[in-house]
Amino acid sequence: MCGRFVNTNKIEDLVEQFNIDIDSANELSISKSYNICPTQYSPVIFEDTVQRKIEMMHWGLIPSWSRDKQFSSNMINARFETIKEKPSFKNLINTNRCIIIASGYFEWVQAESNKQPYYIYNNEKLLPMAGLWTKWKDILSFTIITRNAHERLRPIHHRMPLVLDANGIDSYLSNDISFDESYTISNSYLRYHKVSTKVNSTLNNDETCIDSIE
Repeated sequence: MCGRFVNTNKIEDLVEQFNIDIDSANELSISKSYNICPTQYSPVIFEDTVQRKIEMMHWGLIPSWSRDKQFSSNMINARFETIKEKPSFKNLINTNRCIIIASGYFEWVQAESNKQPYYIYNNEKLLPMAGLWTKWKDILSFTIITRNAHERLRPIHHRMPLVLDANGIDSYLSNDISFDESYTISNSYLRYHKVSTKVNSTLNNDETCIDSIE
């Protein structure tokens, strides 16, 4: 799964790299965040019928048919293997795909007396994670698609986000391309290192959350 992630990307870098509508970008302020948690808001790139946009969205999908947002924290991830079957996701996969802007993410491994957090990242500043989004009332929300982990990451966790090749983002966001034909999985080398358990608290959100303790 993916239960916490990091974003250090600047809005101006994203606008240029992904050809984002400048009006939506000008209305947005993105601060670096080193401990993004479920139900918090984070920047997401998506396309409507006219243009590509970036918006702050609620992490934890709230299906349009929901009575309330009570269970959104249970919908932070969507399993790739069953995404076409689940009522909350199957109607979004061809029309409401999005890119979650991230620099890396955290996973926890059971140690002797507690769980040891690890930070997982690549050599680039951007780790583009595939997701789905929707609108409930006036709230935009998203979920991160997860898949079986790369072999070298399995000692950390058996699941990982669906990380996309940056060159394939156009096709993933296009509503004219079916889900099965849209994504290209990144081959970038993912690194990881142990980090302090301070990341366990949602109150901690600074650069030391990703500092190696090895």
